[in-house]
Amino acid sequence: MSGRVHRTGAVAGALLALLAAQPVAWGATAENSADDASLLYLSSSDWERQSTPHKVALAADFMRIFCTDQRMSAASLADCLDRDKADGAPFERAIACVGAR
Repeated sequence: MSGRVHRTGAVAGALLALLAAQPVAWGATAENSADDASLLYLSSSDWERQSTPHKVALAADFMRIFCTDQRMSAASLADCLDRDKADGAPFERAIACVGAR
């Protein structure tokens, strides 16, 4: 019985260590590249550096998560963000683009 308890404790400890290390790994990735970031966390300059297909993917992700009424396509949202050079984070500008639709 104590062997099973030891084994369970070892597995739990390994899982906790893995879970604790994940945010650090994700943070390092986010610092190195904005490619995997959400629109929520991008700065205006990060948005400008994205390729057109990635911009559309980010816009689609935004629409899926934050918009229950998806009358605007992801491509239209990405285009709106490209045209709208107002001050503010892309996330705030995306809300304005979708709201103006």
